Amino acid sequence: MVKIPKEQRRYCPKCDQHTDQTVKEATNRSTSPWSKKARKRQRKIDNGYGSFPYENPAHQSRGGSNPTSSKKDLQFKCRECGKSWKPRKQPRAAKFEIER
Repeated sequence: MVKIPKEQRRYCPKCDQHTDQTVKEATNRSTSPWSKKARKRQRKIDNGYGSFPYENPAHQSRGGSNPTSSKKDLQFKCRECGKSWKPRKQPRAAKFEIER
């Protein structure tokens, strides 16, 4: 379990100095059901393509090991300038919690 404090003192690229920043996990908006990728997936599900929607996740990548953890999408917001930014290296964890 990775626990990250909600408020941290980090470097802000906009202010060019260390400032107090708040952390939140960025949520991605859902894709449009009419996008090309969604239409292709739905076509495969409708026509029946082997065991397509319920594939074994261990066989998804060929020849490589599949990580059991995922990278969390963190977003930092500076209190001085109000600019939000994402770090280049995101932490990888199976369980993740932001402490209050």
